[in-house]
Amino acid sequence: GLRAAELELARQGLRVLALATRGVAEGERREHLEQGLTLLGLVGLEDPPRPEVAPAIQTCREAGIKVIIVTGDHPHTALAIAREIGLCQSPTVLTGEDLQRMSATQLQLKLDLPEIIFARLRADQKMRIVSALQKKGHVVAVTGDGVNDAPALRKADIGIAMGLSGSDVAKEAADMILLDDNFASIVY
Repeated sequence: GLRAAELELARQGLRVLALATRGVAEGERREHLEQGLTLLGLVGLEDPPRPEVAPAIQTCREAGIKVIIVTGDHPHTALAIAREIGLCQSPTVLTGEDLQRMSATQLQLKLDLPEIIFARLRADQKMRIVSALQKKGHVVAVTGDGVNDAPALRKADIGIAMGLSGSDVAKEAADMILLDDNFASIVY
């Protein structure tokens, strides 16, 4: 059914949106607008990585820089993209729910894994990962474009916001703004 279709789209590396409808009475309160919806369907949006990302990931690896995906996206989407850019093949994938149940010590141990992806994270959880990496003695650079990335961008040793697609909040929280929104520019 619906869940299977969502998973299949996510496995293809697509961002999945559910489209729904409902009538709205005049003067209806905003907090009730997302109740009683009728599903119209799912849409898979492709945001393919740029071709220069895979070589940039390899350059990071050769320089001893560990790249970790920390995203709000679906775990299957994050995994498909990680494989496409050559970041990892068989990573441990942890969700925000997994992270919420983890102690600080458990998180420290997970961060030692050679291949790890964090998906479906909230802003505070992204910041927790940055703090945990810093506690391990790592210099942490964070890239982001959304309002929910701002706390992690601010907490990082180097916060890097996207200049083209980035929100004003992300840009204000960052130390550096990429004018071309290109991961390879960071490595360069």
